[in-house]
Amino acid sequence: MTPINKFTTDVQIAPSQVDFSNRLGYYETFRLFMDVANRHAGLLGVDQMRLMSKGLFWLTVKTRIRFVRRPSMEATVQAQTWPVKPGSLRTDRCYRILDADGVLAEGRTEWAVMDTNAMRLAPVNRIFPEDMVFNEEPFSVEDFPRIIPVDESYTEKGSYEVTSSDIDMGMHMNNTAYVRALLGMFSIDELKKRDIKEITVVFKTSAHEGDVLTMKEKLNGDVIDCGLYFPDGKPSLLARIEF
Repeated sequence: MTPINKFTTDVQIAPSQVDFSNRLGYYETFRLFMDVANRHAGLLGVDQMRLMSKGLFWLTVKTRIRFVRRPSMEATVQAQTWPVKPGSLRTDRCYRILDADGVLAEGRTEWAVMDTNAMRLAPVNRIFPEDMVFNEEPFSVEDFPRIIPVDESYTEKGSYEVTSSDIDMGMHMNNTAYVRALLGMFSIDELKKRDIKEITVVFKTSAHEGDVLTMKEKLNGDVIDCGLYFPDGKPSLLARIEF
């Protein structure tokens, strides 16, 4: 049977997925996309658990999500995801949330696969089924903006200590936990004043339990370039938030 190159499922927005506005949260959108990606990967035989049994581990490199409208609690939406034809060491996966009125959000993630025994990247183009026919439909989120690390013009906004609740099965900070920590630096009043239209995150260096990350930011009109940094100045995460 030909592998399913595009996965579609209905999702009802649960109370645990909405923020103070009673709409699907930004951080929760990252989690939703991660979960449907793993469900589809399971149908293809390349989900996280099966890869780990082979000494391999999916790594999130970059994620970019464009928000059009955020659905309210108990709304039923359709989630779609599909992988793009991979290169040798990197592959992209696309995501979309829709309702009867059209697109609610679209996103793209760049992935790599780590060989945990050799501690180097494994060829990702050998991961998918040999007879996989990749979906090549046009998609609005085509690439990732270049985000430059901080300079003297950036200001510190706050700090975050990584706890056990942030850690995933790879024993480092889960990629969605970074987004939660980053957005948690903004107050409700700040988020009420601006609607976030797009978030891009670039994962640089893994954080672990007990690490203290400092957020540094620079506002340029309706764009905030920011990041989470270790005490030695090395970035753990770089991000761009567009309003």
